[in-house]
Order: sequence, then structure tokens, then C-alpha cells
Amino acid sequence: MEIQAELERRSNENLAETFVPNSKGEEFIKMVGNNESFINMFCAANGVGKSATCAMITRAICFGPVDHDTTRSRWKEEWGEAPDSFFDYPLYKDFPYLKKGRIISDPTTIKEKIVPELKLWFPANRFDIHYDTRKEGKQFEAKWMTDTGFEFDLMTTEQNAKEFESTDLGFLYFDEPAPNDIYLASIARCRRGAIVYWGFTPLKYSAWIKDDLYDKRDGKTIDYVTADVWENCEEREGTRGILKEIDIDRMISQYPEVEFEARVNGKFGHLLGLVHKKFEPKIHVIEPFDIDENDFCVAMALDTHSRVPDALLWMAIDEKGRKYIIDELMFTGTDKEVAAKIMKKEEDGHMRIIDRLIDPSAFNDDKRTNEKSYADRLEGHGLRFKRGSKKLHECIRRTDSALKYELKEGKLVVEPEFYIFSNCQGLIKELLHYVWDEYQGKSKDKKDPNPNPVDKDDHLIEDLHRLLMEDYYFRPRGKQRSVRSIRNKTLNLRTPKC
Repeated sequence: MEIQAELERRSNENLAETFVPNSKGEEFIKMVGNNESFINMFCAANGVGKSATCAMITRAICFGPVDHDTTRSRWKEEWGEAPDSFFDYPLYKDFPYLKKGRIISDPTTIKEKIVPELKLWFPANRFDIHYDTRKEGKQFEAKWMTDTGFEFDLMTTEQNAKEFESTDLGFLYFDEPAPNDIYLASIARCRRGAIVYWGFTPLKYSAWIKDDLYDKRDGKTIDYVTADVWENCEEREGTRGILKEIDIDRMISQYPEVEFEARVNGKFGHLLGLVHKKFEPKIHVIEPFDIDENDFCVAMALDTHSRVPDALLWMAIDEKGRKYIIDELMFTGTDKEVAAKIMKKEEDGHMRIIDRLIDPSAFNDDKRTNEKSYADRLEGHGLRFKRGSKKLHECIRRTDSALKYELKEGKLVVEPEFYIFSNCQGLIKELLHYVWDEYQGKSKDKKDPNPNPVDKDDHLIEDLHRLLMEDYYFRPRGKQRSVRSIRNKTLNLRTPKC
């Protein structure tokens, strides 16, 4: 009885020996262990076991392959012949990189999920292997050190990206999606060779991951395993899952529609928190065609900032009032160069310009240098602008209204107000990535949702907003000055040259 009690105690203190991954978890462990790809992603639904799998990978990196003697008899009973170890791969046997790593996630996940998982699967501190942890002023164990020579820290996605540019790393474990700037700062620490493994459900911050990583899978630099929630269902044959079907059904019945694809199927669906949800590339994006000066008039908008390129957008209007976003430009240069670039693009595109809009800040004179405003300087080069709208929420509602369309039996019975030429890839990308901002930390649950979008990568969208707010209509040749332009002149606002 004493021997049996001792065996049970040792088993409970070394649960890694009892670890049985589901089939998708095993596939991901093998992918990382073979060390053939730099970036390894486990893109999966909620409840698939990503955190447990990645915690066990971290354990195997730090302490070597895990033996499964204690589970072999049960394994054979339920699933057939058992392997000696799920971690019998080169990376775990002889780690080839710096014995220094980092784990990155949001604060709540680190405290309530990652740290408990690491403690659950790491060996007990009483045999011939040992590890220490330190909080270092955090609310969780932020520094981990093993007697096998490894050390790693835990950092949160709420920290400034510059804090991640500190030391060279041999392994990176991301849990859930991370902002792009934190990812890039961390990857820069892998310059002496490293392995990156990443378990996430594609919700917040997922758009750039899909564009820059997921869609560029090559099996060498980037590879991934995908899984839906049913891969962890114990009733599905061959999965070795632990969740009951009835519990899965109850869980997924409560997911909002916008998150369903990501949380249930592990797929990149519509970006969580998308501002212009009505934007559908299959409907709104069309192939370019020639813009004839007699059949179309054109308005353009310019969004200017001191630290990023000027963003320019051109919108054509036909005699039926249909609008087309026909061209875009992101450009940095002197006033003369910007003006010349604009004029050349309009000349090459045979555009008959009826109006020009610009960010109202462009009319601010620099009182320190007595320099004229940007709008005044551009007017000196032959381009006269008027102030575009700064009413953000009205602009958003106006754009959503213009995006509306109706399909009936697969046919478009109500057209949207405007279309976008497929060459305007910058605007298309911004629309697909333009999301509402979110409060961070514990206080977010006490606040209403943030009413403003993320103020980043939205310069062409601001142009679009301003162009739609003007309610332009077709003007035949020789009648270019609109009622709106005449009204603006009476208000002492700038009007375009005709």
C-alpha cells in the first residue's frame, strides 16, 4: 500500500507522463519537434487544447522528451499500440538554439491559463530536475529558470513594443493573436536562430496574421495545423478528444455570429470588431474600365499627416449617379512633387476633376515658422482644395449606407451606391482591417464599448468617408460648379477652380 501510494503521488507530481494529446495536438507537437519551419502556428477553435499542447512543448524544450510509461496500458486499451513518447523528435532531444525564450499573451490569459498550465505539466521540484520562478513585480510568475540551463520570461500584449526589443531568444511561444508591432519586435530577437510556436483562435489582431503569415505558408519558413472544436470531442473516432458532444453544442450555441467561424471552426472569418461590416469584396470590388471625360466627372480627396505618406483617392461619378473609386496613391515628397504627381495621374487617367477635398488640418498655418498652410502651398502649385468633413461618426454611417446592397436568389437586385476598382488594393485592405478600438485591462468590463475605431492605417478610408459625405452627382461638361460649391463660396470656404 505504501508503494502504491508513492507511485500515485509521483504520478500526480509528474503529470506530463500521463499527457495524451488529441490527434491535432500530436500533429502540432510533431511539426514543432521536426524543426523544419521557423514559424509554426496552431490555428484552432476554442477548446481544442492549444494552451496545454504549447505548455507541453515548452516543457519538452526545457527538460527533454517525456516518457509515457504510465499511460501505455490505458492507451493500448483505448486506442491501440502506444508510442514511447509524443516528443521523440530532434528539437526536444537536442535543442539547437539559445536556451533563452519568451512567452507572450494578454495579462488575463497569462495569469489564469498559461502559468497554471506550465505548473501542471512542469516536473515537480523534488527529484533530479528543478525550476524556479520569480514574479519581478508582476501579478504572475514572470521569470522562469530551470536547472537544465533554460530561462524564459512571460510578457503581455499590453506592454509597449519597445520592451520586447531586449535580448536574443532561442524560442518564442505566442498564445493567442498578438499585435503586429510586438510580433516584429520579438522576431527581431531571433537573429541567432530560433523556433516560434503559436497557438491561437483567429479573433482580435488576426487580420495581419492571415495576410502576412497564414496566407504565405510555404512549409519551410511558415507552416500551420488547423483544427475545429470537434477535433477535441471524445465521441469523434480517432481524435482522442476529451469534450462531450452535448457540452460542445451548448457552448457554441452562445457564440455571437460574428465570432462563430473563428471560435468553432478555427477559421479566419470577418475580423472581430470590423467597422464597415457591410463591405463585401465579391460585390463591391470590380475590374477597372476606362473613365471617359464626357461620361464621368471625378472628385478627389487628400489625407495628409506629417509622419506618414499623403493618402489620395479619386472617385468618378456617372450620369446615373453611380460612384466608382477608380484610383489611389500613397506618396511622400515636396509640395511641388506631390502636386506634379497628382496632375500626372489625373492626366493619364483622363479625369475631369470637379472638386478636391483635404483634411481640415491642412489649412493650419505654422505660427512658429510663419509658413503657409499645406493647402495654401498646394494652391500655389495649381491645386485648390476645400475642407473635407471631420465628423467621424456621421462619415461612418454615411459609408455604411452607401455599402448596402440586396441579393435575391444570387442576383443583385439592389446595387450599392459605389464600387471600388480592384487596383485600389490599399483602400480594400484598410476596409478589411478597419476595426473598433477596445479598452484594455480590468476596467474594460466596466465601460461601454469604445465608440471610436483604431486610429491606424485608415488614411484612404478617411478620404472615402469625405468623398461620400459630399453627395456628389454627375455634372456635364461646362457645368462643373455645383450648388454645394456655390453655397460654400458664400460661406467664405475655398472652392475648386473650374
